[in-house]
Amino acid sequence: MSQWDVKTTELIEKYKRYVSDGHAFKYFPMVISRAKGVKIWDTNGKEYIDFLSSAATFNVGHSNQQVINVIAENLDKYLHHCFYIYHEPAIRLAEILVNLMPGNFAKKVAFGLSGSDALDTAIKASLIYTRKRNIASFTYSYHGTTFMDISVSGSFKPELRYNMSAYPNVHFFEFPDTYRRPNNMSEEEYGELCLEKIEKFFETILPGNAFAALVFEPIQGDGGVLVPPLNFVRGLYKLARDYGICFIDDEVQTGLGRTGKMLAVEHFGVEPDLIVLGKALGGGMPISAVVGRKEILDSAPPQTFFMALSPHALSSLAAIATLNFIMTENLLEKTREKGRYMMRRLQELEEKYEIIGDVRGLGLMLGIEIVEDKIKKEPDRKEAVKIIWRAWEKGLLITTYGKYGNVLRIAPPLIIEKEEIDKAIDILDTSIKDVIAGKVADEVFDLMKPWC
Repeated sequence: MSQWDVKTTELIEKYKRYVSDGHAFKYFPMVISRAKGVKIWDTNGKEYIDFLSSAATFNVGHSNQQVINVIAENLDKYLHHCFYIYHEPAIRLAEILVNLMPGNFAKKVAFGLSGSDALDTAIKASLIYTRKRNIASFTYSYHGTTFMDISVSGSFKPELRYNMSAYPNVHFFEFPDTYRRPNNMSEEEYGELCLEKIEKFFETILPGNAFAALVFEPIQGDGGVLVPPLNFVRGLYKLARDYGICFIDDEVQTGLGRTGKMLAVEHFGVEPDLIVLGKALGGGMPISAVVGRKEILDSAPPQTFFMALSPHALSSLAAIATLNFIMTENLLEKTREKGRYMMRRLQELEEKYEIIGDVRGLGLMLGIEIVEDKIKKEPDRKEAVKIIWRAWEKGLLITTYGKYGNVLRIAPPLIIEKEEIDKAIDILDTSIKDVIAGKVADEVFDLMKPWC
C-alpha cells in the first residue's frame, strides 16, 4: 500500500468518525485532490473524466479561469457584507438575471446560498402572495433538503417524509415516465392521461383554486432523467393559469445551459411565475436565486428571505463570471451539438446491449436505464451499480439515480470536447461488457452507498 493509499484510508476513516451520516451518499472510496476542466484527480494522482459535474454544479468546468480570476481580483477588497447595506455585485447580478429570464412582465430576484433554500423561498413567496395553503408536486421529484423541500419532494421514502415534513398540505401527482407508459399509448396520449388525472382531482377532491403553487421540474433529474411530453407541460401550465396557481420552475439541475438552453423549460414554450436557480450559478461558489414576478416576490415582508451570508458578494461576482462565460463561449449551441453527438454514441450502446432499455435526455443531461431485458423492462439496479463501479476503476466518474436506482446519470461539464466524450463512452462500453461477463463481484456493494 502506497503512502497516498494510507492517506486516503485515513481521511475516509476520519470522515466516518466526525461527519454526520446524514450527508450525501458516498459512491466511491476516493478523496479528491484537484480538478480542472472536465478532469478530477484523487489523492493517489489518478485521473478521472467527470461525467457528473458535481451533481450538475460545474457547467462551466472545474476551476474555470474566468471565475477564479474575478475571485482573485476582489479578495483584498471585501469578501461580503450582509444586506443591512448595499453591495454592487448582487445588484449587478440581479439585473443580469432579470434580463436573462423569460417572461414579458416585471421581475425581481430573491437570493440564497443553495438550490434547497431557493426552492423554499419560492414556496414561501407563493403562500404569502396567494394566501392559499395547498401545494401540488410530483411523484419521484427532488427539490432539496429543507423541511419544506422534503415536504414537496416525491423521491424521499414515505417514512422520512412523514417524520420530517414541516408542511402537510402537499399533493403528489403522477409525473410522466414515457419509457414505462402503457403499451397502447403514444407519448402524447400518455401526457394527456396524466393531465386528466390532475384535472379530475381538482374537480372531485380539492379544487384547483385552493392551491398556492405547483412545483415542477422540466426534466426530472433524480427521478431518472424523465423528459415529459410537450402537451403535458403546456397543459399543466394552462391549469396553473386557469386556477391562479403559482407555477414554480425548479431549474437547479436543469438550468444555465445544461439542456442546451438557458432554462430547460424553454424547450416547452412556457413562462413560469418563479424560476429557481442554484448549483451551476456560482461556477462552484455557493449562491442561488429565485427570479420571478415582481408582485409575488414583493408580497413578502422584509426579512422573509434574509440570510446574513446571502446574497454573498464574492459568490455574486463568480455568478456574473459564470453567466458571462456561458454567453460569450456560446455554450448553449455547443451543448446542443455535443448532446446530439453523445446521444448518438449512447444509442449505439443501446443497440449493442440488451440491458440498456432506454437512453434519454436533452443536451448534456442524459440518462441510461439499465434493465434485465428490453421486453420486460424490469429495472436492474444491481447491474447498474456494478457498471458505475467498473467505470470508476477505469477512470470515469458516473453514478446511478432514478426511482428504481437503475439509471446511469450523465451530466458532464458543458465544456467537454468530443475526444473526451469518445474516451468516456469507450470506458462505459468496456465497463458494461465486463459486468455482463461477470467480471465485477457482488462485494462492490459493501464498498459503496449508491442512491435508492
